[in-house]
Amino acid sequence: MRMANAMLAYLGKPASSLLTLPPFESWKFQRTVTDDLPEIRIHYVSARNRFSFICDDDEMIDTIFIEADNLDRDLSDIPFSFSRNDVLSCFGAPSRSGAARSDPFLGEFGPWDRFDEAHHSIHIEYQPHADQIRRVTLMRADAVP
Repeated sequence: MRMANAMLAYLGKPASSLLTLPPFESWKFQRTVTDDLPEIRIHYVSARNRFSFICDDDEMIDTIFIEADNLDRDLSDIPFSFSRNDVLSCFGAPSRSGAARSDPFLGEFGPWDRFDEAHHSIHIEYQPHADQIRRVTLMRADAVP
């Protein structure tokens, strides 16, 4: 079973299509451009709302990040209280998974699962010390690392 997510509809769309609609139109976003990589990436971050997205150089959205304590829980059809088993029950077998790890500079990361579809992927990272979702990342298929 695959869960629908209205946020998936923004993948491949212009940043303005998201920024001009509720609730995003009232959120403060910081826009930064990374131009020291092979491809230009434009980042929009709403730190207060723990929501961000990345665009290509044409301002088309390729990745959306929704943090667990996002103020607007309606952004994700996936309840952040879900355990890993809950996620696997809904999505089935993941395309890829990873174990928890600790990075000396970035800190601790929980385990993760990625579910690939033809046009997008859903990446779910779990809390490092609790069996619940930390972050949901939505990516266009051509943006998957």
